[in-house]
Amino acid sequence: MRNPFRIRASQRSVNDEQFVKLFGAGALELLEGIGDPWNGLVFLRSAPGGGKTTFLRLLTPRPLLLTARLGDDQQVKATHEALREVGAIGASGPEILGTMVAFTTEYRDLAEIDRANGLFRALLNSRIVIATLRAVLERSERAYPDDLHTIQVSWEPESGATIPANASGQELFDWASDIEKGFYDRMDDLGEPEESIVGHTRLDGLKWFARSTIKDAKGLITAKRVLLMDELQTLAPSQRLALVDFVTNARESCGVWVAERLEALNHRDLLSEGALEERDYEGVIQLERRWSGARSRAYAKFVEQIANLRAAKADGFENRDFFSLIAEKEDEVVWEPVFQKICGEIEARLKTNTGGNPRYAEWFSSARGFGNHAVERAVRWRSTEILIERDKRRSQSSFEFDALTTEELETREKGVERASEHFLRLEVGAPIYYGRETLAALSSSNVDQYLEVASELFDEISAKFKGPRDTPTSLTAERQDNLIRNVAQTRWDGLVRRLPQGYDAKRLLEAIGSFCAGQTFRPTAPYAPGVTGIAITMQDRKLLIDSPDEKIKHFIKLRNVLTSLVAHNLLVPRVDHQNKGRSYVVFYLNRLLCVHFNLPLGFGGWREQSPRTLLDWMENGPRPEDSGKEAGFV
Repeated sequence: MRNPFRIRASQRSVNDEQFVKLFGAGALELLEGIGDPWNGLVFLRSAPGGGKTTFLRLLTPRPLLLTARLGDDQQVKATHEALREVGAIGASGPEILGTMVAFTTEYRDLAEIDRANGLFRALLNSRIVIATLRAVLERSERAYPDDLHTIQVSWEPESGATIPANASGQELFDWASDIEKGFYDRMDDLGEPEESIVGHTRLDGLKWFARSTIKDAKGLITAKRVLLMDELQTLAPSQRLALVDFVTNARESCGVWVAERLEALNHRDLLSEGALEERDYEGVIQLERRWSGARSRAYAKFVEQIANLRAAKADGFENRDFFSLIAEKEDEVVWEPVFQKICGEIEARLKTNTGGNPRYAEWFSSARGFGNHAVERAVRWRSTEILIERDKRRSQSSFEFDALTTEELETREKGVERASEHFLRLEVGAPIYYGRETLAALSSSNVDQYLEVASELFDEISAKFKGPRDTPTSLTAERQDNLIRNVAQTRWDGLVRRLPQGYDAKRLLEAIGSFCAGQTFRPTAPYAPGVTGIAITMQDRKLLIDSPDEKIKHFIKLRNVLTSLVAHNLLVPRVDHQNKGRSYVVFYLNRLLCVHFNLPLGFGGWREQSPRTLLDWMENGPRPEDSGKEAGFV
């Protein structure tokens, strides 16, 4: 059985019908808050694997046509309805003409010899024209390039514009092809190409795209036009800056979508207060951040939809529900005796540590008779142990006859119950990371990361199928936990290869993770359920971002590494946390890193660190003394 979770919908090897049947309609919820996505500028940004190219591909003619036609298909119906709601398709078919221009590294190769970006503009003009011709033929379901003669385009060019005022599709294709041929012929020469011959002084392609009158074999095209520009991170910085500046100020009557990885942004873009709070424009969609916080439930629903759509496509899976084959709790037969045993061990440990102090007698009695299952009782005992440790460390000593009541235990336990269960499961080797909610949380709002974990679970599930009528048992919580830990370890082992300054980045992450683990698993669980991030003050952030490089030479590498980790979704920033009158930027660990360090998956506890400490961690890795401090928790 081919694993459908290993298919990336953005890949061209996935045909258009398969693509629309794999698309999760929940992605279109991202358009909420965008005034008019088909007549404005939208930036779509994410770490690698966030789903940018997949989103743009849906807006191109063939997927829109198929979605309109397959509206009654159960795998497509939700996407069809969502696209109708946002005005991308109507009763008669697509309402937008989505034209995709994907950038490649060949543009970057121009930068050294094309200081004025004339060659870049020439190539981009030609490719906007060719991409539009292709989109028009796809929309009318004609063959490219055989049916170019069925297209007629006219516009009123400004003085000096190079795109023909009136031309057939074939004539426009020939015009664009001459530009590319002339460019590549000259690039093959030993000398530099003559920019005066092949360069363009303006980017007329966008104006032509927005203003031209286009007719195909069916007549005048009235659909709203949306130019989709993908992979801007492959451009040279000067090219990207010039293009972003142009489309931001163009104000043409068409939609422009710009998709790029976060790595295209510099440290000011990624670490500045404005970027973190998304103040710059209403049309910025940073995918991982947009799916977090209040939208986390919508994200979970979205990726679960993707999982079931993909499982339904697998040969032999017979439209089974993916999540019905994933256990939501551990096997009681296996774990009940284990938890029962640990109850006795904790009680014996507490009797020794408290010396039979009657102050805790009622707490002991409550724990012995608590719950109907051993796991509930074990969690109560572990909570009792944490709370007794806290009580013993209070600054003021208590008299032994100040007995603590069950009501006090239950009140205090509410703050430590999740930490108690996490500690307990780790101590006895019980599964921690399993179930559908955990699967969504583990992805850190990144679709590719979700699919990577889900694909491992699906491999294990599908291996149990012996025939189409077979009903296999659910994948156990224990096995899920094991597979998830393997994915986390594989990702950790590959960090150095995937990141610029990989060794420095890995040392810093290892130090942060070790520090968080050291703080989380203290006997008093001082900030339950755990610490999963570090923070710097907004003042330190300003120091790293706004200071001239020559004044912070010793911090430049740290700044670059932090920027890279944010760009790759390995540190997740949250701005404007307040504590004791000070503001902080918190950097939480990616959730698979939390698995690697045995941490809980919540976004709760964090600790302030200075840039100097982070620099030391980056250069030297974790230090045992750093994880042993308990004072100063936030």
